[in-house]
Amino acid sequence: MNSVDQLLSKPFSGLAHNEKLEVKRLGPDRPDVKIEQSAKDRGKAYTRSFSMVWYEKKTWLTGSIAKQSFFCFPCLLFGGETTKTGVTDLKHLSEKSKRHESCKSHIENILQLRMLGSVNIATQLDDAYRRSVMRHNEDVDKNRYILSKLIDCVCFCGAFELALRGHDETEDSLNPGVFRGLVDFVSSIDSAMELHLKNATVFKGTSKTIQNELLDCMLMVTREIIVEQLKCTDYVAIQADDTTDVSTKTQSVLVYHYIDERYRIVKRFYGFSHLKDSSAQTIATAIMEKLDKVFPEDCHKKKVIAQTYDGASVMRGVSGGVQKKVAEVYPNAHYVHCYAHQLNLIIEQAVSKISEARVFFCDISGFCTFFSRSPKRTAVLDEVSDQRLPKPSRTRWSYHIRVVEAIYQHSEALRTCFETIIERRTDFEGVTVHEAQ
Repeated sequence: MNSVDQLLSKPFSGLAHNEKLEVKRLGPDRPDVKIEQSAKDRGKAYTRSFSMVWYEKKTWLTGSIAKQSFFCFPCLLFGGETTKTGVTDLKHLSEKSKRHESCKSHIENILQLRMLGSVNIATQLDDAYRRSVMRHNEDVDKNRYILSKLIDCVCFCGAFELALRGHDETEDSLNPGVFRGLVDFVSSIDSAMELHLKNATVFKGTSKTIQNELLDCMLMVTREIIVEQLKCTDYVAIQADDTTDVSTKTQSVLVYHYIDERYRIVKRFYGFSHLKDSSAQTIATAIMEKLDKVFPEDCHKKKVIAQTYDGASVMRGVSGGVQKKVAEVYPNAHYVHCYAHQLNLIIEQAVSKISEARVFFCDISGFCTFFSRSPKRTAVLDEVSDQRLPKPSRTRWSYHIRVVEAIYQHSEALRTCFETIIERRTDFEGVTVHEAQ
């Protein structure tokens, strides 16, 4: 079974493991190949014949009587050059054998043959590998369990509209925030969570970075569900408005209204878009970027049958407003004035008849106007505080509540700012000093 003819008819790779070991034990077949080749050198004729001494010189050499040729035994087993035809040229046999011994495939095949039958490293490591896989799977299950509890805490805060973070989230803080409080509560009744918080060195899951990443992942999953529902519905209406984060940066909010598979009218918040300014083109571009991801084909754009915003000219303008720009791409999107904004305007007009309320909001607006008219005044505010007041606006219905909230939160910084202006009265004009007083 170690002969060349047998190995060519039944390749070594197709043999069973015990048969391979037997071929290795037998070694290369060394038949007395009767090859005689006539040649002339410098006018003299002579005959070359194969000598059995070659088998002693080249232990890897084997021959075939049927083919009248010579082969490399390791390369015949594992694949290499001239494994099908062999070598028949006795004149260049020495040169070819030296060149073959130095080739990479020959060396690798010799190593494979010598390693055949030895204890396999993979076999030795099989049990250790299996145990490491089991430990890895256990760690994955434990991490998924911990992560599910953290997500439950985030969902709880969202369901009851509670802020996740507190003002001080250090370990010894008495008021670390709702999320940290929930995590501590869960650890008190869950031994796995308690052990994780005590021993975790890489991922604990309570930092603000992890909270933000969890919120982003949850929003991504929610958006995927919303998009799938929007693709299945026949009619969609959009609602957009602006809001701010920390009373400074304007963001556009997009809400979808549609009928789900149970024929219920649902409203879904889709997300925020940061705007570089409040122009109609900027707002319309932000809205249509989100719409294009849901309705990429022109045939799907007809699903959008309504759009609703506030009554500001930027939004409702018939020539250059947001509703006009959206309608150019989504022809069925009819504009409707937002009823929530209408109600706000009615209440605002009614309350304005109360002199105390009117004076209060006029004074509140004065704070924003004081800083908006002078970069020099704003520079003093930046010295004592890292927050600014919202820019004055009569068309944005959420303006007043943002101003009240900002002044309430930063009242001490504003007081310090006004005192600084009064102390530096020589650097400011008389009107600024008077208004600061």
